[in-house]
Amino acid sequence: MPNYEDDFYKKENIIGYTGDPNVQPTVYFREGDRFGRITQAHANPANVGRNLVRDFEDYRIENTGRDGKAQEFYDAGIRHTSRNPFVPVEQGSAIIEELATAINHFPAIKPKFEDA
Repeated sequence: MPNYEDDFYKKENIIGYTGDPNVQPTVYFREGDRFGRITQAHANPANVGRNLVRDFEDYRIENTGRDGKAQEFYDAGIRHTSRNPFVPVEQGSAIIEELATAINHFPAIKPKFEDA
C-alpha cells in the first residue's frame, strides 16, 4: 500500500499530541485549513495509522471535553473527542523530533478508511 498524503504528513506540520509523548502518542498536524493526525496505538486496530486529511476553515482543537480531553471542531460541530488532553508544541522544540517518528512508522491510511 502506498504512503498516504506524504506531502501533508511531515515534521513541519506537527502542531501537538495527545497521550504520553514517550509512548506512542497521537500526533496532530495542520497546514493552513488542512488537518489530520496519526494514531500510533488504539484498542481498535482499524483506528491505527494516518487519519484522512480534511480541509475546513473552522478547524480548531481545544481541551473542552470531559475531564479536559481534547475535542476537534470543524464543519460547525464537535467531530472528534480524544482519549487525552491536547498538548500543543512549537516548531523547533526538542519533542518535535520524537513526535516525527510517527510519520515513518505509520505511512498508511487507517484501515477503517482504506475503502473510502
